[in-house]
Amino acid sequence: MSRSSEPIKELREICQESRYAAEGGMPWFERYFYRSVSIHFTKIFLKIGISANQATLLSLIFGLFGGFFLIFTNLGFWALAIGALFLVLCLIFDRVDGEIARYKKSCSKVGAHFDLMVGSTLHPYLLFCMTFGAFNVLQDTTVFIFGFLAVILNLLYEIHLISYEEKLGGKFENKREATKDKKGERQGRIIEKYAYRPVRRVSSFLGPGAIIYAILIVVALDLCFAPFRLENVPIFFVINARYAFLIIYSVGKIGSFVVKAEKLIQQT
Repeated sequence: MSRSSEPIKELREICQESRYAAEGGMPWFERYFYRSVSIHFTKIFLKIGISANQATLLSLIFGLFGGFFLIFTNLGFWALAIGALFLVLCLIFDRVDGEIARYKKSCSKVGAHFDLMVGSTLHPYLLFCMTFGAFNVLQDTTVFIFGFLAVILNLLYEIHLISYEEKLGGKFENKREATKDKKGERQGRIIEKYAYRPVRRVSSFLGPGAIIYAILIVVALDLCFAPFRLENVPIFFVINARYAFLIIYSVGKIGSFVVKAEKLIQQT
């Protein structure tokens, strides 16, 4: 059978199920929302020769467009809807790159690092865009306090994440040299195990891996509900779902940093 000519069911086994084999199976959310769509793009890309890194770049481009439309949400429904569509495509193509790499057995430290750098660039950018989008709707300068605080705290987290990934790089290199074989299958598994682990561990609400999901949720809420006024709270005059998310995110991150700092002090 020629390359990329497998039926969708077989491609799922090769490109998707193997990804979650060591984790007890694919989560239902992944299976029915993103992976059900991403595999069709993967099949097309394999046929036309798109590489995993090129798919990652497409994911970044969609994310950049999504953020751009989140800025001009004062223009109404379509700006939010188009922005949300681009963010969904960003999430789908973020799956496609890994599926292509698993099919071609081309997983590499460079590809994993590129994927991590794309996320580390995109997440603070989206928070930045959403801050201006919330301001354009609410015309309340206090949005910038929590918005820029969220951006800065996210950047600090991303720097920590990149540093952690680079530390794993040394383990990755040593492990790869010790596990080479002719087909490179074990090498691919080692690469995924070590190079992708930082991204997999980011699963909490306050982690960057969940930011795009959260943004999509608050965008959907703002599509359905108009901004409302809070009574008896002097600092906040009008609020919407995006503004509420920026507040929760920034306050939560500060709390997370305080807890970690306290643990480090206790250890010393």
